[in-house]
Amino acid sequence: MLKIAVCDDEQNMLIKVKKIAGHFFWTHRVDCDIHAYENSDNLQYDLKDGVYYDLFLLDIEMPGVDGMALAKEISACLPAAKILFITSHLEYAIAAYEYSVFRYIPKDMIDRKLPVALEDFYKLYDLERNDFYMIMVKNRVEKISYRDILYILKDGKYAVFYIRNGITTSVRKTLAQVFEEIGSEYFYFADRGCIVNLANVIGLHGEEVQMADGVCVAISKGSVSDFKSILLHFWEKQI
Repeated sequence: MLKIAVCDDEQNMLIKVKKIAGHFFWTHRVDCDIHAYENSDNLQYDLKDGVYYDLFLLDIEMPGVDGMALAKEISACLPAAKILFITSHLEYAIAAYEYSVFRYIPKDMIDRKLPVALEDFYKLYDLERNDFYMIMVKNRVEKISYRDILYILKDGKYAVFYIRNGITTSVRKTLAQVFEEIGSEYFYFADRGCIVNLANVIGLHGEEVQMADGVCVAISKGSVSDFKSILLHFWEKQI
């Protein structure tokens, strides 16, 4: 079951956000539990008690513990959870990315923007939990979570998967074959020798792509312009 926390000190907005989220997941036939918090202190207490949520829909400016403080705590104790800010204060948008905020929605655009954000969240949620690449060869069977893949490089006749925490594994296939099998919008075929998981990219400097976990991978000079355009489009969808 998908677990969601909604926190806003304005009761009318709290009810509205919960209603939109509940309707979205009901129409998508997703079983979810939505817990509403009008007092941010109560959410903070629950986090300290180990209560888990997959998605947080937070206001930023609240009395007591504000949304930024909650985001910092969530990022520390539930790094896999996604945070979606719903607020009237656009000036906080840049600072919000420090805590890997998934999306930032102005309150006056909530009816149009929130369902789109939830759609994109659920695609990524599915990617993280249900989508795997299967390696099945004579002496070995492996299941690799798409979300854990940083990038894939060509090494002779093999495709080498570089995974979180410094793990690597390989399969005797071309990158073109692997890319066709993955078939995910979160992966980009940067050039003939490299497939990059956009969901794990945190920056681009020259021909060097900076990945999560501090890993970097080089792409060809001819791919930089196209990759930059694709990456910016991917990031813009998060706003």
